[in-house]
Amino acid sequence: MLLRSGLPSLSAPKLLLAAALWGHVVNAQSNNISLPTAAPFFSRPDLDSVVLNVTLNNDTLVSPGYIFLAPYQVGQAGPYIFDNSGNLVWSGFGVAGPAASHDFRVCPYNGSDHLCMFQGSQLLGYARGHGLIMDASFAIVKSVQTGGGLPPADQHEFYLINEGKTALMVTYRPLQHDLTSYNVINGQGWIMEGVFQEVDTQSSEVLFEWHSLNHVDPSESSVLPNTTLVAGDGLTKNTPWDYFHLNSVDKNSEGDYLISARHTSGIYKVSGSNGSVIWRLGGKQSSFQLAGNLNFSSQHDARFVAENSTTTIISMFDNASDGVTNTANFSEGKLIAINNETMTATLLQTYGAPDPLGGLLSASQGNLQQLPNGNAFIGWGSNAFISESTADGTPIFYARLALTGALHYRSFKFNFTSTPSDRPALYTYALDDSASTAYYVSWNGATEVASWSFYSGSAPDNLTLVGNTRKNGFETVGTQPSYYAWTVAEAVASNGSAIRNSTLVGTFVPGSGLAQICTDIQCPLVGGYLNQPEVLAMTMPPPAPPTTSTAGPSETPTAAAKRNAGLRREVGSQGGLYGLAGVAALPLLW
Repeated sequence: MLLRSGLPSLSAPKLLLAAALWGHVVNAQSNNISLPTAAPFFSRPDLDSVVLNVTLNNDTLVSPGYIFLAPYQVGQAGPYIFDNSGNLVWSGFGVAGPAASHDFRVCPYNGSDHLCMFQGSQLLGYARGHGLIMDASFAIVKSVQTGGGLPPADQHEFYLINEGKTALMVTYRPLQHDLTSYNVINGQGWIMEGVFQEVDTQSSEVLFEWHSLNHVDPSESSVLPNTTLVAGDGLTKNTPWDYFHLNSVDKNSEGDYLISARHTSGIYKVSGSNGSVIWRLGGKQSSFQLAGNLNFSSQHDARFVAENSTTTIISMFDNASDGVTNTANFSEGKLIAINNETMTATLLQTYGAPDPLGGLLSASQGNLQQLPNGNAFIGWGSNAFISESTADGTPIFYARLALTGALHYRSFKFNFTSTPSDRPALYTYALDDSASTAYYVSWNGATEVASWSFYSGSAPDNLTLVGNTRKNGFETVGTQPSYYAWTVAEAVASNGSAIRNSTLVGTFVPGSGLAQICTDIQCPLVGGYLNQPEVLAMTMPPPAPPTTSTAGPSETPTAAAKRNAGLRREVGSQGGLYGLAGVAALPLLW
């Protein structure tokens, strides 16, 4: 059995170890031109998106919608949206700030679909931060925080319920505790308590609060101090023993809660009236007999699926591993039926990863989302994979962010409509002022663009419609046989109406020396100076910035180059920094 967990080595810094326990183009962008796998987008060279490699896609069975995830331990960590083909829809890198983002999903708020996520500082197995709500233009409209004098919110749950009026949130609270029974005998020990709250999203008033130490004794823990990377040793306030590790909260229509605790391998139904534990599933004191082949441990993401007077159906992601002890060969999503009369729990369905190795064993993180059409969507946590299966468990979609290194806490699929508040981005290029013009256009986060219209001309006040190109992937690429010095791109909806246009940009034309190694589409990448040792040994004035042509049909490239500096200051167009397919993606050295 191969544990493909993406764990860093034990010599790595503790923060990386904590995170462990928890390229740009997909199959090349489906544009008219294949771009290099590691190259940024020409229209948005600031975006170095994570790569979503789709290896299985049964498009006749896969549910519609977009994929929402927030990878970390990657170059540009943050919230992302992809389509079912693996094309980037939105990169949220830097939007929510420099800290970690988790639990990124669509949520109801103020009568419409919004986006929700946790954002905060990553610590050893938990985090400190707050919940963020964004509208459909990707503007942050609300920050939601825990209350009652407790530590800031933790990453493990930020879930809006009651049409967005309230939020379920978690916090981890270190407390002084007598741990002499656990060999902490030279002084007062420290324990980590799991706390969840239901919070009013408008006022942040705490409507309900539950503390693990009031209801679940530390003796129920299956993870002793200092036995896993995130267990804590119990010796200091910064390394408390995390005996419970609360990692999900849900609420049913009766007002009761369902919570999951990884370090007790237990799921608890909690009374919404007095906080008492109504029943336990799994762990050392299970209220139910686990029938047949039902078994789980170190689980995540327990959710109510359906209930009546006799039966409760829940879903969960069974990790089956805490990074030290494994209870199965592979992790799985599971549907479980709980009979409240016979006090038995029965496995209804499993959802595995369609991996060539037989499955994935995720030592941390992960979730199972039940989709409206009955399909199951799974984020594989410490394995940066996602999958979708039909109701009977048949895999129909499989994709990965990376084989090792990249991590993600949860992943989701939702329908979503968005029109960003900013403008589309455009870059244009021509080999010289008699060549064709290449267009690269994108609009980060826009879901309603069907095609792009290009208005070009020899002067900013002399633009005419020169073509329309069907939107294709994140960045659409097209060409026109004539040279145009100025262009505006216009996003067009499926009904033909204009949505929004880009700013006016001037076409980049390489100088005569560089043009000798360029094509009609772009110039190749540069790997360094021609004579690196000599260059480094001498003092040289900085080179001129890349040129952007303003030449009209009668102007020579030299005349265009002379006017370029002013043009760049005026319109802020980008130079040709990135090359063609098959050329290594290296930065241009200035």
